[in-house]
Formats: sequence, structure tokens, C-alpha cells
Amino acid sequence: MKQPKRQPIEHDQLFKEALRVCFVDFLELFLPEVVRYLDVKSIEFIEQESFGEITANERRAVDLLVKARLRGQPTYFLIHTEVQAGKRGWSPKRMFYYFAVQSYKHDLPVYPIALFSWDSPRAAEPGQYKVEFPDRRVLEFNFATIQLNRLNWRDYLQRDNPAASALMAKMGVEPEERPKVRAACLRMLARLQLPEKKRWPLWHFIDAYLPLTPAQTIEFETEVDRFEPKEKNTVMQYATSYATTWKQEGLAKGMEEGRELGKLEGKLEGKLEIVLILLTQRLGSLNEATTKRLRRLSLESVELLLSQLIDLKQPVMLESKAALDRWLRAHVPARGAANGKH
Repeated sequence: MKQPKRQPIEHDQLFKEALRVCFVDFLELFLPEVVRYLDVKSIEFIEQESFGEITANERRAVDLLVKARLRGQPTYFLIHTEVQAGKRGWSPKRMFYYFAVQSYKHDLPVYPIALFSWDSPRAAEPGQYKVEFPDRRVLEFNFATIQLNRLNWRDYLQRDNPAASALMAKMGVEPEERPKVRAACLRMLARLQLPEKKRWPLWHFIDAYLPLTPAQTIEFETEVDRFEPKEKNTVMQYATSYATTWKQEGLAKGMEEGRELGKLEGKLEGKLEIVLILLTQRLGSLNEATTKRLRRLSLESVELLLSQLIDLKQPVMLESKAALDRWLRAHVPARGAANGKH
């Protein structure tokens, strides 16, 4: 049976979804001067066609392109936000290339923003690209830079801004700070009382970038217990709703992938395939030893594991690889047992 592919964090998609639901909030948080001359009611997201990459024989699209009008004027312009998840391959020259392509393609002025979301390095990134000679400067291209790992999440705790509630998760958070930051992000979401359509992508962003170990989960719950009762209840309601939706979507995706792999003809094989897909989505890649132990499960044990993965009343079941290991120790038959051979 084919091992399911690892489900990596889809950085571009997470940022794009989060910024689309709170783009004006994002500008207010980091570039408030832009909001002062922006007609916020005129904002239009432009679906991008791919174009030739500057550094390879590839095609891609800019991350987020917004068309808007100057306040009180008929003049339109573009705001291009490029999210860079890794230092490798990045350069101010590339930002200029994107600027030139969009400016030429749309024949509109472009306001360029580079949003750096990598964890390291933390050295400040330049916001300028120049071409000059001894006798003249041919080009000086300047763009706005927002480098999240150089920001202190504590400075944003009281901002009550939807963009801050999510982006604090990437502001130079140390591993040991994750429970406290996750609690702070969700507390802000609770205070904001956003509609579900806007809240969901932000919650998904926080969940992806602030994963917790079992020990950290206990710390997180302790932090939440300190909230005011109204905030605590709201966070718990959101958590239940999120877990329910995540499991429903995960099961649907797992079933679809199982069908695509053509593994549903055999009852045990098909259900085990779905289990592997769901576990990989939740915990990341599984090592060979764990996969072999899963393959030794009986049909009854596979069905039990599947039911626990999708049981909406148990949102924290098998929340870590350590929990999965404990479960397997209790359910995998000894080697050579009759019901373990298949």
C-alpha cells in the first residue's frame, strides 16, 4: 500500500486566505498612512494569471494583488503584497521584477509590499533595489517591508486588530512561548467577535503556525482558564466549532484521496488508507516503523481508530505522535498473531 504524502504547511495559501479577509485591517496595522488615502469601499482582489519567473523556467503568480481607488478621486492603483516564507531565492531585484510586470500589464501605479514570514534569519531585510553607475543612478526602487520575525508579539496584544490576531503567531515566537501566544491570539479573536467567514481563516492560520505538544496543550489550557468567563466561553465555542469542521473536512478529503488511489475495493485496505491520510494530515509524516504497526492492525482496530479520528465529541484524540504511539501499543497484536497477518 502506498504511503500517503506528507501534508506540509501551505504558506502561500494560509497567508492569502488570512489577508483576503482582513486586508484593510492588515494595512491599518502596518501601513496606516495608506489607509488615509485609500477608498476602502473600492477594494477589488485581482485573480492573477501566471507569468514567467525571473530565476528559473517556471511560471507563478504574485501572492496578493488589490485594485483600489484614491479617496475622493477617480484614480486607481494597485497594492501588491508578496509573502516570502523563506530567505532562499529572495532578493529585492525579484520584487522589482514583480513590480515591473504588474505595472506594465495593468498600466496602473503599483504600491509594493514585501511581507517576510520566515523564522530565521532575523537580520533586517532591505526595502530597496538600485541600479547605478559612476556617473548616474539609473534606478532606485523602494518598497514597504514587514518582517514578522523582527516584531515583538507583546506589542500587539492590545491592538484588537483581526490581522494582529493571526500574524502574532509569526512574530518571532520562541517554541516555549507557543502556549501563551496561541492563547493571546485566540483571546483577541474572542474579543473581536468576528463573523465566522472572517474568523475561520484566521483561526486556521493560528492553528497551523502555533502547534502544541501535549505538555504545551496543558499550559495553553491553563492560560485560557485565566480568561474572563465570557472570553473563555467564546474561545471554547470557537475551538469546538473549529475541531468539528476540521474533522468533517479531513474525513471528506481522506475519502476522496482514498478513492483516487483506488484503495476502497478492499474493506480493510480502504479504511486503513483513510486512517493513514487523516493521521498524516494531523501529525505530519509517519515513520516506517509506525506505518508497519498500523498495517498490522485488525479490521476491528482500524475501524476503532478511524471512528476516534472523526469522532466530533473527542476533538483532542490522538493530538500527537506520542498519543498515537500509546494507542498502538494498546491495540497492535503481538508479532505472529493470527489476526495481525494480512
